[in-house]
Amino acid sequence: MIPEQELNKGLLTMKIIWFGMLMSLAIYLFMGLQLATGLKSSIDKDNFAILRMVLYAVAFVTLIATRYIRRLVLYAKGKYRQSAQTPQHPVLQRYVGAMVVSLALSESIGIYGLVLFLLGKNTIDLYLPILVSAAAMVMYRPRKDELLSMAQDMEDSATGGTMP
Repeated sequence: MIPEQELNKGLLTMKIIWFGMLMSLAIYLFMGLQLATGLKSSIDKDNFAILRMVLYAVAFVTLIATRYIRRLVLYAKGKYRQSAQTPQHPVLQRYVGAMVVSLALSESIGIYGLVLFLLGKNTIDLYLPILVSAAAMVMYRPRKDELLSMAQDMEDSATGGTMP
């Protein structure tokens, strides 16, 4: 089992990363609204409509893929082993990796919205993807119960399963 102090330290680090990435969405929103007043779009309406559909489709695929990629990283078959490069518990290593990947993919949806807004000046194109991105980040936030469950699964697999 993960020592309580190591668990709390790992969760604090992950929550700081999570909060920083969530706040970056607020920065994208603020910067988009500030930059949009001085920028002139050089893309014609037909090309923008195509780009808009493509980026919304990519955002949707990213949102769906994030769930599966996160599960793949978290619950991939294989031994939990400690890396020689870091003193972290193997469960923490895997959880941090899965969390960072899922948060980065979720954040990219907000970036698509920023790009669309700067090109098309439609506030819905800024607000909607950033809102979806923030919701995904909240959904994939670091959770202690999930981490403890993974640690228990690792312990069970190391001992050959639980006895009734």
